[in-house]
Amino acid sequence: MKLAPFALLWCASLAVLLSACREKEALVGGAPAPEAPPLIEKGENAASDEAFIGRTAEAAAALAKEQGLLSRVVSVDGQRQPTTRDYRLNRVNFEIERGKVVRVSRG
Repeated sequence: MKLAPFALLWCASLAVLLSACREKEALVGGAPAPEAPPLIEKGENAASDEAFIGRTAEAAAALAKEQGLLSRVVSVDGQRQPTTRDYRLNRVNFEIERGKVVRVSRG
């Protein structure tokens, strides 16, 4: 019966380890996905994207915010800017030349 306390301790340790694994699985694969932005078809927002053309980066960012969109500058005068590689349907990307937005893309 001297092994009983060690066996109990071993079982308790194993239970703690297994519960930690279960929590990790819940976070990785079992957690509900965050609410996705509405799907936007390519070209669907061409008219609204035209509203950004000719504005300064600051004015374009303010307009994007009013429309509930994220925004970022991806190039300035032909020089690519550091950006993340994630694709977001609710984000507009601005290309700036001579201080004005000349191209807009989504993602």
